[in-house]
Parts: sequence; structure tokens; C-alpha cells
Amino acid sequence: MLAIALIPSVALLLVGVALAGYLITDAVKARDYANKIRSSEGPGIPFIVAAEQERQLTMSVIAGQGAARTALLATRPKTDDAAGRISAVLQDNFADDSTVPASVKQNITTFAALYAKIHQLRQQVDAGQVPLLQAFTFYNQIIDQFTQGVAGLAQAASGAENAFARLSAIPIFNAAEEMQRSDALSAAGLAAGGLGGDELRAYLGEVGAYHAQLEQSVPQMIPEVRASYDKLVASPEWKTVNQVEAAFLAGGANKQLPVSQEQWRTAAHQVATTMMTLFVTQSANATNAAISDAGRTLVDSIIAGVVAILLAIAVVLIALRLSRRFIARLARLREDTLDAAEVRLPELVEHVRAGRPVDLEAGGHFLDHGTDEIGQVAEAFNKAQSAAIAAAVEEAKTREGTKAVFLNIAHRSQVIVHRQLKVLDQAERKQEDPDQLDTLFQLDHLSTRARRNAENLIILGGGQPGRQWRHPVGLAELVRGAAAETEDFARVKTATLPSIAVRGTVVGDLVHLLAELIDNATSFSPPESRVELRGNVVGKGVVIEVEDQGLGLENEVADELNQMLADPPDFGIMALSDEPRLGLFVVARLASRHGISVHLRESAYGGTRAIVLVRTDLLAPLSEVTPDSADAEAPAADQPVAVEDVARIGRRSRHRAALAEPVAPVAVIPPSPSLSPEPQPPARPPRPPQPAWPAHEPRPAPENGRPQQPRRPEAPGRPPLPQRRRQQNLVPQLRADRPGPEREEAREDSAEVARDRLAAFQQGTRRARAAGAGSGNFDNRHGDRE
Repeated sequence: MLAIALIPSVALLLVGVALAGYLITDAVKARDYANKIRSSEGPGIPFIVAAEQERQLTMSVIAGQGAARTALLATRPKTDDAAGRISAVLQDNFADDSTVPASVKQNITTFAALYAKIHQLRQQVDAGQVPLLQAFTFYNQIIDQFTQGVAGLAQAASGAENAFARLSAIPIFNAAEEMQRSDALSAAGLAAGGLGGDELRAYLGEVGAYHAQLEQSVPQMIPEVRASYDKLVASPEWKTVNQVEAAFLAGGANKQLPVSQEQWRTAAHQVATTMMTLFVTQSANATNAAISDAGRTLVDSIIAGVVAILLAIAVVLIALRLSRRFIARLARLREDTLDAAEVRLPELVEHVRAGRPVDLEAGGHFLDHGTDEIGQVAEAFNKAQSAAIAAAVEEAKTREGTKAVFLNIAHRSQVIVHRQLKVLDQAERKQEDPDQLDTLFQLDHLSTRARRNAENLIILGGGQPGRQWRHPVGLAELVRGAAAETEDFARVKTATLPSIAVRGTVVGDLVHLLAELIDNATSFSPPESRVELRGNVVGKGVVIEVEDQGLGLENEVADELNQMLADPPDFGIMALSDEPRLGLFVVARLASRHGISVHLRESAYGGTRAIVLVRTDLLAPLSEVTPDSADAEAPAADQPVAVEDVARIGRRSRHRAALAEPVAPVAVIPPSPSLSPEPQPPARPPRPPQPAWPAHEPRPAPENGRPQQPRRPEAPGRPPLPQRRRQQNLVPQLRADRPGPEREEAREDSAEVARDRLAAFQQGTRRARAAGAGSGNFDNRHGDRE
């Protein structure tokens, strides 16, 4: 905006400066030109006088007047000296001046060339080898170059009046020169005893020409010159010259002159000098007028330039003042608009999204800047903001309606899944066929996944899942419960975890968060690879690491996911995008809800390591774990009651272990049911009461150093299961323990290790059986993550 005001103002300033500079430069050039002419007139007039005198004496000597030779020899040095001075002045003033016409420069060059030949002419004159008219013509040519140069300089003068005044002096100069020529011819005629035909014609022409030139210049003479001219015409010398001229015209040189030769020569010299004075006066007047005009023009130009500059500066200042006021108003409009867009409008939108009532008319009128053009722009912004608020209101209504439908569908799906899990639990209790039981366990796992997906929908919709705990839960039990919710839980290897508990308000969401990370790890790694879980206490809380051995993530993708985990976007943006990783988005929402940090990085195996940092304020001492820690809080009326998970997975593990009979028997300790948010259903035989989330005590080892297989309670009315007897069917060579250097004494396998080993073996045999149908490959093991 400032440039809009400054550009024309600066342009005006530049035009004023340029105009003033042009006028000043032109005036300075005119003054310098007039000064150069003045400086040239000083040495020019003496040269003309000396050249005319040498011409007259030269012609007298040629005519035979020997007495004139002495005067001629004395005159020649004077002529050379005057010629040298005028040549130097002409070269300095006009040779390199771009304002001087080319014809004048040519005259200066020709003048110098002709004068260079004068020495040769003088030698010929002294030797008597030059005719009268040849010498007469040579001197005339030198003087004519000077006369033409003066006329050219007059024509190039700045200003019509100056040029006319200078040109008015040229006829006077020509008249004086032609009078001198006629005088030289007459003097030669007298010395020779008469003029020949050519000389006489030349004489008559010069006399007539100078009288005509003189009469022509009279009207242009300045008063001073006119007064001198009138005095000259009335003088006796003028009359004497005219009488002699009349005598020459009547009878030539043979006729007796009316006056003596001495009187005639004195009168002629006086008239010639007076006429040259008339030219000098007329020319000096023109030069002075030119210098005076140039000075006035220079002063006027300076004044005009200063006025133009001051006017341009005033315009610039006014433009700056107006533009600053305009810019200040625009800046205030910008600040108000930004404040409305960044502060007040978002506050209104938050009010709208929160369901609080908003006055659209009052809330959309943020800007008030008058009724001019800027005010109209502000009013246009107000209308746009009102439209935005109205759109936000409609969007909030749509979002609330969609969210309500979304949560309703999710809750309905969750209820159905919970009922399905209860039915599967009852079927698992009643089924004894291993194949059928394995199928039920697979359906059980799919139902568990469906339940977690339903919970994902509830979390994405802003709701709270039904599984909640009142009291702290041990970290080890929590991690095992999260691993139990995944399909390939047998591949999950859990390292020693710190003896610490997690507060009950965080247990459900943390289990869900870890289950999603573990499920991603198992889905994006080869089926034969392991997924490792480890944890340790750090300065800010507890770190839980989930590390797989898959293909890993590209750096750009990992950075994007870490950014999403640190700052989860709005679910509306996530739902409208093509992002398939809804599981990680759920992780981000759960982590953001409790202030848990989740970061993805490359693992040492080339896969991905998920690092979960649980803050200290979310932890509790293990001593706070109470026997009723597994009891979930009573859910809301519209939320389904959660069912048991870990016990079901334990049954699944025992079933798969039973299918893996060919391997050496290993005691499998079923996972603790402390993550079950519900009590045991009555259909299952009662178990001995145990404290929730207990730390497992080591069982007494039998004599052979192996843990005893816990017996499963039998349902009433069912036949007892067949019992195996250890080493009864082995060959004798295998019954005794073979000593070996790597054997460890009294080595015990934990329940997790035994469970994982048997489950992995059972999965391998199942894949081998299905290899004929093409199900044994893992082409799809690197599908899209949730």
C-alpha cells in the first residue's frame, strides 16, 4: 500500500528533478557558449585587422610599390602571432564541443589548412612570382573561413532572439571586410598606375557589395551602433572615401584623385576602423544579451527546479501521511480479523461444539471500521465469519448426531459380542472333543477381536469402554492380560517385569493400548518370529517395550506415526482420510487421555520397537493390590458388562498343550484370572479362593525336578479324563537322565514358557496339516496395520 502512494510521488519528484536539471544544464550550456564566443572575439578581431593589413601591403608590393615592403615584413609577425592565438582559442572552445555545428568545425579545419600555406605564398610574393589577384584571393579565403565560422556560431546560439541578434552583426562585418578589399585593390591600382580589367571588376564588385551590406544592416543595428553609423556617414572621412571611389568608377586609376593619396589612405583607414568597431559593438551587445539571458534562464531554472522538488516532496509527504493512515487502518483491520479468526471465532466454535447456545448475529459481528471502503471490507469479513459460525453450528449438530449413532451402533455391537463370548464360554466348558474345542477357541479369539474392535469404535466416538477397575493391578498381570487378547499370543515372550502396580482408572485403557501394539507386532512380523515384551522402571515412571522382528517402518512413515501418537488428530479428520492405521489412532487417543507417551523406533532386529512410558502418577505400589482388584466397576446402564478373558485364554493354552503330547510334558500354569472384570460364572466348578493379581509362588518340584501338572477340576456327571504316567511308554535307554555338560540342575520352566512352547508346536502341526490347501504360507503376514 505504501508503494502505491510512493511510486507516483517519487515519479513526480524525479520528473521535477529531471526538469530542473535539464533547465539548469541548458542555461549553463547557453552561458558557456556565449562565454566561448566572447573569448573568441578577443583574439579574432586583431587577427582580422592584421590579415587585412598584410593583404593590402602584399598587393601594394606586388603592384610595384617598393616602399611598402618594409611595412609588409613588419606586419607578417603580427599576423602570425594573432593567427596562433585565434587558432588555439578556436580549438579549445569549439573543436570538441558537441553543441557546435559541424560546418563551424569544418571552417576551423579549413582555416588552419589555408593558413599553413601562407609561408609559401609569402616566399612567392617576395620572389615576385605571384599575380595580384592570386594573392588577393588567397587572403580573402582565409578571412572568409573566419567569417563563415562566425556566422555558423551565430546560427547555433541558444534562443531565437540571441541567434537573430548575433546574425545582425554579420552584415556589418561583411561590409567592413568588403570595404577593406576595395581599399586594397584601389591602393594596388594606384601603385601600378591603374587597374586591369579583372582588377577593376573586382573593385567595382567589392564597393557595391559593402554599400549594400551596410544598408542592409542598418535596420538591425542597436541604437548605439546606429548612432555611430550615422556619425560615420556624416563624417569627412566617409565623404573622402566615397569621392575616391567615384573617381575610380569614372576613370580608373589614371584619373586625378580629388584628394591627395595620403588623405585618402588616412580616410580609408579611419572608415575601415570605424566599421569594424560597429561590428564589434553589435556583436558584443549580442554576446552580452546571450550571457544575460543564460544567467536569467539559469536562475529561473534553479528556482523552478527547487519549486518542483519542494512540490514533489510535499506531495510525497502528503502521500506518506495519507498512506500511513490508510495502512494503520488496514493494520488494525488485519489485527482485528486475526483476533477474530484465531481467538474469538475458535471460542465460538468451541462453544458450538460444546453444545452451548450462541447468538449468531452478535457473535459474527466482530469488526466495525466505519462505512467507507475499509469498513465495507470489514463488513464482508463479518458476513464470512457469520457464515463460518453457522456452518460450524450445522457441523456440530451433524457431528453430534453422527457420534450418537456411531456410539449406539458400537454399543449394540459390543452387547452382541459379549453375549457371543458368554455363549462360547459355556460351549467351551461343555465340549470335550479337542478338535471341536480348538474351533471354539478360534471363534473365541475372533469374538475377542470383535469386542476390541467395538471398544475401538467407542473410543473413537469419545465414549468410555465398559471395562474399568477400582483398585490397582499388578503390571505383570496387566501385560499378560493384554497379550492374551491377541491371536498369536503364543509368539509373545514376556521378560521379567518390575514389581509395581497400575492404578485402576488406567488399567482398562492400558490393557487395550498394549493389546493393539502387540497385535500390530504379531501381524507385521513373520509367523515364526518372536514378539518380546519387557519393562523397567525409569526416572519418570515405567517403560514397557513391545519389539517385533518384522520389516520395520520407513523413516518418513515412522515420523508421521510418532507425530500422530504425540498429537492425535480429530477423529473426523482421521475418518475422512485414507489412513488405515486406526489401531494406532486408538493407541494415540488412549495415550493422550492418560498422558502416556508412545514412541516408535527401529529395533535391533530391523523391526519396530514401541516404547510406552507410563507416568509415575499413574502407578502404585504392589502392596496396594487387594484381593478384589480384579473386580471391575459397575458399568453404566448403556454399557455392556465385560467378561473373563485370561481364564479363557488359559483354557485355550491347555487345550493346545494337550494336542502337543509327543513332546516331553511340561507343567502349564494357567494365567491368573485377575484381569477378569467379572466373577466366575456359576457353570464352572468352584476354584479355591485366590487373591487377585497374586505373585505366583514357586511350586514344589517333584523328584525328577519337573513341576507337577495341575489337575483341572472336573464337572459333575462327566467321566474322568485319562491320566498319563510319566515315562511309562519310553524305551529303557531314554528313561534314565543322560548327563550332559549343558544340563542344568533342578531347571524349572515357567507357565508362560511351557504354554508358548506347546502352543507353537500345535500351530506348527496345524499349518503342516493345512499345507496341502495352501494355508501354510504367510504371504499376507505383512498386511496393513490397523
